[in-house]
Amino acid sequence: MSISLSSTTSTPTSSTATSSSSEVSSLKSQLTSLNSQLNQVNASKDDEKTKAAKIQVIQAKIQMIQSQIQEKQTAKTDHSKSNQVESPKGNDSSSNARKTNSTNNNIIDIYA
Repeated sequence: MSISLSSTTSTPTSSTATSSSSEVSSLKSQLTSLNSQLNQVNASKDDEKTKAAKIQVIQAKIQMIQSQIQEKQTAKTDHSKSNQVESPKGNDSSSNARKTNSTNNNIIDIYA
């Protein structure tokens, strides 16, 4: 009688985490730039119609970037949570494999 046990573990890749971090940093930089542009448009001496149109475009861009930042941060958080959940399972399975292997050596054939 043999017992086989397989275990699958998931390890996070640092390149994914780094990539998400740098992308979020880049998006935050763009957000800062857009806020600066928004302040410049508000301070400009353009007519109200032109000003309103520029403000609307900049605010739409700001909303889009804020959404992207939120998506990246949520994905990063979800990825971390899934690794935390999967990691203990992998550790339990490997320790169970060691226990199983050590007990397999003690099988006695009673018909011998």
